[in-house]
Amino acid sequence: MEMDKDFEILKKTITRTIDFFPERYKQKPLKRRIAVRMRYTKKDSYLEYAHLLENNKEEQRLLHKTLTINVSKFFRNYETFKKIENAVLPKIFDTYKNSGGIVKVWCAGCATGEETYTIAMLIDTFLKEKKLSVPFTVIGTDIDTDSLEKACIGCYRKELFNEMPEQYIDEYFERNERLCVRHSIKERVHFKRLDLEEDDEELNDLDLILFRNVLIYMERMFQEKVLLHIYRRLCENGFLVLGKVEMLFGEVKKMFTVLDSRERIYRKC
Repeated sequence: MEMDKDFEILKKTITRTIDFFPERYKQKPLKRRIAVRMRYTKKDSYLEYAHLLENNKEEQRLLHKTLTINVSKFFRNYETFKKIENAVLPKIFDTYKNSGGIVKVWCAGCATGEETYTIAMLIDTFLKEKKLSVPFTVIGTDIDTDSLEKACIGCYRKELFNEMPEQYIDEYFERNERLCVRHSIKERVHFKRLDLEEDDEELNDLDLILFRNVLIYMERMFQEKVLLHIYRRLCENGFLVLGKVEMLFGEVKKMFTVLDSRERIYRKC
């Protein structure tokens, strides 16, 4: 069909102009997001929109933002973080408490940083309660530079905190018109732009990877490819947390044991 050919042309234009790879993602949701920008720019065909995209830097930026939208808030799915606190962190830090090593955590697809700061606060609170002094770092990565800039600033609207216990707000945020992450946590966290398939020396031998609510947007073939990549980044017996509606499958499933099926927490075999 002509429309299918035109859409393939648009996908190639998107890859070339905004460094986004449409073939990795499920096509129906992808088309819906592209349609948002087409309506806004009053373009009736994929070819018209491809031509606009080729020559308009601002539209390239806006499309990239539309395609990389992620829902993010602090302590999203609170019960998942309680399970990490009670079942994952004790296992990780029991290994490190006398070793002198550093615990490394990766939040893949971190959007504007809420999850990255959440896990850093959770770890910091855990260490204080257990009276442990173990260094740790949390790395948040995403492909959207606008989101990463917001993450680095670390100031958020108050409505994003409805699942956060009050103790964390008092301990880790300065209250102004928005709530801003205190330096004590920001120094434990850093953000970088990274595609999921890229190699990065820092993201090796990881103790914990949070990869939540990213797989659901991807085509199955790319899901498996990314999961294999993530498996290789984990240290021996490292932990992986997926989103509530995501799961392991195929050969990758055999490479992990299930720690908690409800919260989608797995441990590398």
